[in-house]
Amino acid sequence: MNEWREVPFLVEMSWAVIDYHRIQRCRRCHPDGWCPRVAVARARILAWRRVNQRW
Repeated sequence: MNEWREVPFLVEMSWAVIDYHRIQRCRRCHPDGWCPRVAVARARILAWRRVNQRW
């Protein structure tokens, strides 16, 4: 059964971080384009998807 679940606030903010970094860089972005904030956001979204699929 796929019932609709509310997206947690931290996951929504993670999507906002990724959207922001598509347009511009933050002060933590490395010269090669890697950013720790984006890495954390992607990990959080991936973890939420895994947990959400189990339910």
